[in-house]
Amino acid sequence: MDSTSPPDTTKAPERPILDTALFALLAFMITWGTGMLIVLSSHASLVNGAHQVQHPIPLPFPIAITLVMIGGFGPFLAATAVTWLRSRRSGLRGLFSQFRRWRVHPVWFVTAFFGPAFLGLVALCVTALFGGATPAHWFTLPRPVLFAAWSVGPWGEELGWRGYAQPQLQKSLGALGASLVVGTIWSLWHYWPVATPAGGSFMELVQAPFLTWWVYELANSVMMAWLYNSTGGSLPIAWAAHVGLSLGQNLVDKHPIPFGTFVLTFCAAATVVALVNGPRNLSRLDASDRSAYRRWKSGRWAL
Repeated sequence: MDSTSPPDTTKAPERPILDTALFALLAFMITWGTGMLIVLSSHASLVNGAHQVQHPIPLPFPIAITLVMIGGFGPFLAATAVTWLRSRRSGLRGLFSQFRRWRVHPVWFVTAFFGPAFLGLVALCVTALFGGATPAHWFTLPRPVLFAAWSVGPWGEELGWRGYAQPQLQKSLGALGASLVVGTIWSLWHYWPVATPAGGSFMELVQAPFLTWWVYELANSVMMAWLYNSTGGSLPIAWAAHVGLSLGQNLVDKHPIPFGTFVLTFCAAATVVALVNGPRNLSRLDASDRSAYRRWKSGRWAL
């Protein structure tokens, strides 16, 4: 920019904690608002854990599916809205530019896609070694329709969790602290049905299934922050990691909500990631490291 150019007044002062809180609230409200209509309709079965109310709203199926899609993209829409509010077009360009960061070493995609399945396999081996119960079929290939849904859904979430909240919170909390906060928001967002009249109770948030899920998501959030930061803020890598979680839970047929050695294995992996890479960045690729940063920007492999 020329030194005589007027300052950019469209960008507000940075308030990462407040902005992330606004993002989280908006993401929940979008998902909860659309989901509430579905829960109260004749298509409540589209929401996991919801049961049909006595006098459901006769909602046409195409509209119900549209609402499901909008709700699933709640984090995406919230990140877009808050970024526009804070920094207008320049901020949106920076936010969406993360989608173009494909040019990273293939090992990161392999790790993101198959890492969760590998950890699940380790957990099952440990369980079997100590005489615990294991499923009849350790590996189950997903149905094509289910895999297609996994491929679309993460785009609606990862722009918010990793593309917006993680880098925002890292400014104040460091990468490890940010990933733990993001993991908590992520966990609570998935449990939005408890705030509906046909989808459970708030008491579920203090019971073992949710607490186990929360710990599991904290471990996943740490590892996904490591993948995201190590690839220079690549949203395709974050997407691959999110798909990998769903794929891993299906390939290694443990349980819809992982328990026992499954969670402990993921926590151990997250601990190793934090110890090896350091809590500040969860990565050996630091934006202040000019040589590594230039390699990433030029599209050459960065490890």
